[in-house]
Amino acid sequence: MLEKEPKIKQRMVLCFICLLSMLISVTGCVNNTKKSNEKTTEISEPEVPVNITEEVIDVEGIEEPFEIFFLADSHISLCDNRDMDLTGKAFQRSVLYKTDGIEAHDRFDALINAANTSDAKIVLMGGDIIDSAMYASIDHVRSALSSLDKPYLYSMGNHDFEYGREYFTEKAYNTYLPRLKEFRDGTEYQIRQFDEVTIFTVDDRNNQVAPEVLKAFKKIVSEDKPIVLVVHVPIEPVTGSSQLLKRCEEEYGVPRDKIRLFIGKNGCLPDSVTREFIDLVLGDESPVVLVLAGHVHFYHREMLNNKTLQIITGPAFAGQALDIKLK
Repeated sequence: MLEKEPKIKQRMVLCFICLLSMLISVTGCVNNTKKSNEKTTEISEPEVPVNITEEVIDVEGIEEPFEIFFLADSHISLCDNRDMDLTGKAFQRSVLYKTDGIEAHDRFDALINAANTSDAKIVLMGGDIIDSAMYASIDHVRSALSSLDKPYLYSMGNHDFEYGREYFTEKAYNTYLPRLKEFRDGTEYQIRQFDEVTIFTVDDRNNQVAPEVLKAFKKIVSEDKPIVLVVHVPIEPVTGSSQLLKRCEEEYGVPRDKIRLFIGKNGCLPDSVTREFIDLVLGDESPVVLVLAGHVHFYHREMLNNKTLQIITGPAFAGQALDIKLK
């Protein structure tokens, strides 16, 4: 027994040291965890930058200011296995419209957030919001618009309902345009009446206007109330010195006899129905006070004649939009 006592004491001491070490280790871990938790802050995704151009336009007869948020040309290109045949094209297009490392659909979401924080009474979307009628793109737009706390109008561009090689074809109209039915309350046009102004949106039809659009527009024009007209493809100014034509030449390097970026004598020649429609828009007695357009992917502001202003928004895929106050 006497021989074993030192060994027992040594073992007791060693056990005590081990136990103490364990307690210190555990305590240290807890303290480290607390310190870590105290220092940790929730990391959120960086805000997507947007560039909203503010416009103020004097309109005779408007007693209360009326604000509009306008965007066009998001070119959202999201694709999943529901549209498997378009996967390659969708990826190429998404890369094309990715600016400063930011995806087009993220820019669209940021612009919808900006619209929510604005004083706009309505949000107008002037076409090419999606780049092709793919279900994933449509789902994304639906989700974003569900967060919008104000009314909107979504008009078609030349890409919204195209699908692969189906571009303004019978199949595009009959099969793929219906996919966007939930966003639209009309086929070729939409009308929204407010006390101060009437909004009239046109779905460009292969750079032309459909007969039913002309018929509805004639009725609205006869009411002699200020009209804001939304198109996708701009109208060529008839002032005789179009800066729009020069700008298109500079931006795209296209000879003026090959430019098809607007409707007019130097662009897409209007058919008889479209010609009558434009004549009504620009007529001496026309109540159209503003034309909003997209399509060309750059901001441009120019008088169409001596009384009607056209503003073309920069592309939403680059975070650009318009906040317009009529007063």
